[in-house]
Amino acid sequence: MTSGSIGSHRAFMGVCITLCVCLALVLFVGWRLYFFSIANRNTLIEIDQTEGKKVQDLEKMGLSFESVQPEAPAPSVLPKILASGGESNLHFSPSSTSEASTPAPAPTSASSPAPSPALASASSSSASASSGSAALFPAESSIKELPLLPSSDEVVQAVELLDRYWKTKDWQERVPLVAHSDRVARLMKDFYETQKGADPVPGALTNKARYQIDGTEILYFSYASNRPTGSLEIAMLKSPEGKFLIDWESLTGYGEMSFQEFRAQRPTKPVLMRAYVRLFEYYNFEFSDAKKYLCVKMTSESGESSVYGYCERGTKLANWLDADLATTGPSGFKGYTMLLSFPANAQSNQCVNLEKVLAQRWLRLP
Repeated sequence: MTSGSIGSHRAFMGVCITLCVCLALVLFVGWRLYFFSIANRNTLIEIDQTEGKKVQDLEKMGLSFESVQPEAPAPSVLPKILASGGESNLHFSPSSTSEASTPAPAPTSASSPAPSPALASASSSSASASSGSAALFPAESSIKELPLLPSSDEVVQAVELLDRYWKTKDWQERVPLVAHSDRVARLMKDFYETQKGADPVPGALTNKARYQIDGTEILYFSYASNRPTGSLEIAMLKSPEGKFLIDWESLTGYGEMSFQEFRAQRPTKPVLMRAYVRLFEYYNFEFSDAKKYLCVKMTSESGESSVYGYCERGTKLANWLDADLATTGPSGFKGYTMLLSFPANAQSNQCVNLEKVLAQRWLRLP
């Protein structure tokens, strides 16, 4: 072998080694970038899932995440809540709001429970809904997400009160633990003794938050549950004495009748009911004309009973329902508080008039 061939061989080996080193560096950098991209994507997915869970929790209460307006940076302590007067805080549904917000869709619920909302603008919704009791559906709410300090005295007290509520079996002993107990005690007696109702069974705590809804501040807790939505939402309101108390009506999904009693008696006068609601296609008996009526399916808080509600297409209520429930899909729900009635001489025990939607969630605020 000549010296020239040896030199060429060495040059060739040098080039190969250089290429190998470069290739190794490229592969190394490429792998680093790839794994960084994977880690970054996983982080984004986790963030998206967290936000998605918050959206779902809000929708179950009948709220839209787009309508939640975060405040300025969280203060070192929870701000004090000005005590609202009277028991009307929860007894009346929202009608109008002075602060425009992008709307929803639940809850809740406390148990709005619930459910992706149609994103109509609050201004257009408010314009189409007349204020006061004449409104057939509620105006959109003004919602702010407030800072939550889990270790604050208020939150600790609220968690202890919830724990005491679950451990207390006698409903009469629970009365001091609920908001507006003077009014609600009568409803509790009706629910537990007449309707033979039972409280939902909470699972693991999945979320807690603090909101201001139409000027009323609430603490919100979400638990795993066997309810149709898969979760149990609890709202707590601050009493004039400064303690957060449970909104019992939204917790239990209280209605003036149980679904079984409602179907058995077929009342022709409007009855207040809370239910999980979604658009549906069932047309029969008095409501067999699909072109004339809009249909929604309304399921009880336990998921064990349901009825079908109807209103005439083209009316303001039907248009509002169609828009608000448009994104629930074939299996989604929203928690509504409604007035329902049977037609005179009803032909069935499952097709009813949907007279009015009092609230887009089970929690009713002024």
